Amino acid sequence: MAYVWSAWRRIRRRKAPGFNGHNPIEWPDIDAFIRRTGTALDPFDIDLIEALDDLFLAKMAEQAGEHDREAALKDGLKSIEKR
Repeated sequence: MAYVWSAWRRIRRRKAPGFNGHNPIEWPDIDAFIRRTGTALDPFDIDLIEALDDLFLAKMAEQAGEHDREAALKDGLKSIEKR
């Protein structure tokens, strides 16, 4: 399954983030990867790539939430210090 992991990593590295964080890998991204690299991926491989990406996006959203909470706490402490 290392080739699926490698394919996901290659596609993910080239996926630009949006204003609200990471964008999901989409069908055109996978299609372009298959066509340009000549890599043969069957439907199960594509399902795995999508599952990996879903896990990645969930973790990034979780971390972003933690970062937002930490930033809000720091901002709140700064406003208290100014009083």
